[in-house]
Amino acid sequence: MKKMLCIITVALAFLMASAHADLDIPILGNDPPGSVADLVGSQRFITVLFGDSGARDMNLKLLEAHPDRIIVLTSNGEVIPYLADTIESITVQDDVVERPHRPQVDAQVLRAEHQRVVDRAWVRVDEIYQNAADDQDLRIHAAVCLALGNNPEAHNYLRQLAESNEIITQLRAAGALYLAGDDVSDTLLRQGLESGNRNARAIAASLSGLTGFEQGLQHLNVLFQDRAVQLAAPATRALARLGQRQIVPRVMEMLTELNEEKGEAAIFALSRLADEHVIDQLKYKLFETDGMMRFRIVRVLHNVGDPVGLEEMKRIFNTYPTLAPEAALLLAREGDWDATEYLRNRLTRREDPTVANMRYRARNAQALLMGGDPSAMAVFQDLLRREDEDIYQYVFELMVEMDEPRLITLLQPGVETIDDQFAFGACQTVIALAHGDFRERLLLYREEFDY
Repeated sequence: MKKMLCIITVALAFLMASAHADLDIPILGNDPPGSVADLVGSQRFITVLFGDSGARDMNLKLLEAHPDRIIVLTSNGEVIPYLADTIESITVQDDVVERPHRPQVDAQVLRAEHQRVVDRAWVRVDEIYQNAADDQDLRIHAAVCLALGNNPEAHNYLRQLAESNEIITQLRAAGALYLAGDDVSDTLLRQGLESGNRNARAIAASLSGLTGFEQGLQHLNVLFQDRAVQLAAPATRALARLGQRQIVPRVMEMLTELNEEKGEAAIFALSRLADEHVIDQLKYKLFETDGMMRFRIVRVLHNVGDPVGLEEMKRIFNTYPTLAPEAALLLAREGDWDATEYLRNRLTRREDPTVANMRYRARNAQALLMGGDPSAMAVFQDLLRREDEDIYQYVFELMVEMDEPRLITLLQPGVETIDDQFAFGACQTVIALAHGDFRERLLLYREEFDY
């Protein structure tokens, strides 16, 4: 018995030591403690200084210290993890520090440390724009952000491209002007829809939906009937954005086609156009389908908030192992306990670092964060350290979807990196998280284009 008690005591001591691991981070201030672990659970306020950007996060309390990160409580009651190797020092405050007043951005007041990152992002985007003379794609993207900030040179650059003689370049520039909040030429959209270039017609169809170009309905209906998914899918989404309910019968057929892109376009359209009659039709179709086709129908019902959608989504999660990973992502966002535990367990698994696995890991972290688990922020931090462009750009996209300004802190190192592609992705994400109108347009645009 004594031996057993001794083993338990040693095990508890080990666990306590792991939960409050000491870290080699300098501690500053008046009468600082001897180690980071001594601050755990203390009522003293601390300021964390980040080495990459010089940004500070103030008025924090230290909840936990681990070998690779600390967990802090903010003055707003948020629990946030910070990776240890991004921290330059911790300063023990004498009292609460008053934050300086910062200007309002899109009716949203940013925390001071976030505003500093936003301010730096604008400067860094200008540097990227000036250095991207040989990379038109990157220069266009940077010009969009600068045009948001009322930079006349960048705005004129986009307008000149939209007035060039090459239709694809014109349409790409028109999309950039849309992102910048500018008008898109009706004449250009009509030319694109009537063009003999299939790529031009596809781009013009997408832009017609985004900009509400109703004069293009006749052309869009022709493209909608085209057998080529390259034309039919963007036309389907455009007609749905324009509220054209006559397409519903054909879209119902598309929902059960094998082509994945057509199926996704059908989910998009029905989620926008569904009324009571359409919902009843979808419920009836549940009895006729199985597997992936059934999952598509359930996704539509779930998107429109029908109770059957939630019930069937849980059933799919519990009975279809191949679909459980996707169903778990949707359910965990809403706080479903079983789905959340499934995703947490998935994060602990060792998996080959393939692009597909790392992308799912990123979506996993996003779903957990949206469901209220802030510890998943550490997963984003880890993924952003990878040099794989497919991965870090995907993480940036997921961050924009979340509309969570506290993510700006994670983007500080990316803003300062010398890799212009990585730096721009980080800067664009920072600006989107601070600029609500731009974020909404960017999300809509990404439903149509790889951007």
